[in-house]
Amino acid sequence: MDTSNRPPASVTALFVPQTLSPTQEQHAIQTAADRTIIVEANAGAAKTTTLALRMAEAWKRGTSPEFFTALTYTQTACDALRAALRKIGIPHAVISRFRIQTFEGFCEEVLDEMLDATVPRLHHAEELRPFVWEAVRRVEENESERWRSDLLMPSLGDNGLVEEFLDLNALLKGSMRDLLERGDSAASPDYAAAIGVEYTQLKIFLAYEKIRRRENADKPRFRGPSDATYDLARLLCEDESIEGLKAWPFSTKVLMVDEMHDLNHAMFRVLQKLLNTTPSLFCGVGDLDQVIHQSAGADARFMGDAIETVTRRRVRRYPLTHSYRFSRALALKAGRIAEKPYSSMAEHETKISLAGYESPEDCARMVAEEAGRWQARPRAKMNEFAILLRHSYQSVHVENALLARDISYTTSGLESYLLRPEVLFIRGVLAVATDSLGSVADDLTREKVMQALFFFSGSRIEVKGREHETQEALLADAVRSVKDAPGFLTHFFDNQILRNAEPSMKRRLERAVKLAREQTGPQLLTELLGVLKVESIVNEVYVSRQRRRDALGNLEGLQLAAAQFDTASEYFQSLNDAEQKQRQLKKSDSLVIASITNVKGLEFDHVVLPYLAQGEFPASSAADSDERNMFYVGITRARRFLTMLARADAPSSLVQKMGYKPATASRLPEPSA
Repeated sequence: MDTSNRPPASVTALFVPQTLSPTQEQHAIQTAADRTIIVEANAGAAKTTTLALRMAEAWKRGTSPEFFTALTYTQTACDALRAALRKIGIPHAVISRFRIQTFEGFCEEVLDEMLDATVPRLHHAEELRPFVWEAVRRVEENESERWRSDLLMPSLGDNGLVEEFLDLNALLKGSMRDLLERGDSAASPDYAAAIGVEYTQLKIFLAYEKIRRRENADKPRFRGPSDATYDLARLLCEDESIEGLKAWPFSTKVLMVDEMHDLNHAMFRVLQKLLNTTPSLFCGVGDLDQVIHQSAGADARFMGDAIETVTRRRVRRYPLTHSYRFSRALALKAGRIAEKPYSSMAEHETKISLAGYESPEDCARMVAEEAGRWQARPRAKMNEFAILLRHSYQSVHVENALLARDISYTTSGLESYLLRPEVLFIRGVLAVATDSLGSVADDLTREKVMQALFFFSGSRIEVKGREHETQEALLADAVRSVKDAPGFLTHFFDNQILRNAEPSMKRRLERAVKLAREQTGPQLLTELLGVLKVESIVNEVYVSRQRRRDALGNLEGLQLAAAQFDTASEYFQSLNDAEQKQRQLKKSDSLVIASITNVKGLEFDHVVLPYLAQGEFPASSAADSDERNMFYVGITRARRFLTMLARADAPSSLVQKMGYKPATASRLPEPSA
């Protein structure tokens, strides 16, 4: 690490934070005179706070907030940076004037201003699927294809192909591999092999991009996840001139990047242009062991010498080595996971506990008991208690256990299972059967129930005289009608969904409604799901294998909860009551149920990591390095308490990597020396 020409610790900082005393390392970064610096930080070393100190110092030295641009990978990181600025004492009126955005949001704003138009955003694989199949047909019907014998065309409707394609789409765009390496040459089988891509998939990718970009027109037909970053990076590769980019921050004097470890080539190309076209001071911070977006081309090498290679800037590197978030006990465990030395200078202790569970319900019970003990602590803040999940379906049992104890919670990075589409679909079927949508008190939930019925039935809306309108517009109109008059639901179901559904789906829906009206007993929901053949519906409508698994897990949890009710009406009312109860309990001082991918940059006094089992975490379908880094992110969110719950008969290898020996007892042993 280059430590030459470091500013001495005695350099006076003009900005003095209100709530903390900067360490020597933080002080050096805050007051550094270097034009371009990169901060290499361990988890818990307060990298976001240090970035905020650097921004505050530049502001205090006279740089107006309008001349700051701060970019991050996620919206959560944007929120964390604003929170850090508030914490150190920057007035809200000043913070609101800083330009703090995700890379994707920044690129979208620049492109939309250039086009003087807003491009539709598609966020979900299910929305993108029709365009993938349109690309497949285009490749299949291309009569001028030179290497037809090398094409291995998929079967129509194969969701596995769509998922694989969208994964490749994200990787090719993030890495910009094809754009940078092929140039004007033809996409041949040999070229595809050279860049590690199957030839058929590469041809589908190229066809998909032509469809998305309207045969290379100025305004794309739509943008999917991260497409704005890719489109701007591609534009910068094809034409270095940015005269038409009216929203480009030419006047930026302070440029900041948080989560720099998750930069991919497309993001770095945008950053490179910012560095070369603005007179800015630059500070980027990151942790090489928190890279969790490799599937989108994230590469820690962009924290290396890449800036020096593509710009005329000389980079100075500063460390943030010590954890102030957690004590030595957890630092040692984090060091085992990250395979690097790790130190702590925290003034408080961090207690680590590990227990074994026998079943998912057992694990949820233990989580709820831990939350109850935390709630009973004097002066405990519930929003400092976080349950971090690897998969969203794991929240079903946890939410039910918390609701049973009247413990309030909020969610981050995932929705409450009561509001997930497949659950809303079942609630919609029960609402039709019981003719009781009126008991859904929340207007937004009514809308979502309608949308779920429409989505899972695969039906269409047909209104005489409105054939020219889109399905989205017709559905929106129907949703408004039902929201205002809940009794309209049965009419809509009979005259739109049933009438226009495929015959097999129509029969399934009719049988499900009839069953719910006539059947009683604790097996009602299980039988209703069987009549619907819900597993085949889920497999058909969802593209991602993990999303299908999540959906079936959500419905499995519903079945367990339904076993205590005799009628559909009672169970439907229980779901509505549970949703209302959760809304009433939800308050600012609620514990947090969060996806691990959504808590980077955040910290909590008490973190619970449940469901640590082989095949769950690490997930069997994910790369080992991604799972390791995600686990590292999870454990390093804890300040004072880290509670891990591992499957007694199949504990996670990640727990073992921390130094715990596997065991088959219901209680796992204390860590080995």
